[in-house]
Amino acid sequence: MSGDDMLFEANKDVLEELIRLIIQINPGDFAAVSPVLKSASIGQHCRHIIELYQCLLESYHVGIVAYDKRRRDHLIETDKEFALSKIQDILSNIHELDKGIILLHHIGGEDLIFKSSYLREVFYNLEHCIHHQALIKLASMDLGYIQLPESFGIARSTLIFKKQV
Repeated sequence: MSGDDMLFEANKDVLEELIRLIIQINPGDFAAVSPVLKSASIGQHCRHIIELYQCLLESYHVGIVAYDKRRRDHLIETDKEFALSKIQDILSNIHELDKGIILLHHIGGEDLIFKSSYLREVFYNLEHCIHHQALIKLASMDLGYIQLPESFGIARSTLIFKKQV
């Protein structure tokens, strides 16, 4: 398996873990502000993950990605079936050839420009997804009825390290 294929497979794995969580969660718990997360819901964290992937995929052909200018779709964070359909869209469209990407980001009143690549941004989205899954895991544990794999919200390098110890 090539490195590209391994990267796409890792993204597929974490997104499928997210799908399994969303399938299990009650719609009200998906959309409600979590006492653990204080000012956010599990649905909002799912939306954030989904929208960064969408932003990358929608920007692929243009070659310019601006994550901070992404659409913010309230329906993704409140309607779990809609969120699931958006994850399926990502899974169907993520396999693209690597190419140069320009990353635009607004920091401190300035628009900054960085050189990147499609695969580098797919990797960023993978790590970003895992980070938010760690937060989602805390909130879902508080619910008491969600069953998650041990790997949910844990970086692959950490899982490998734990197996070696």
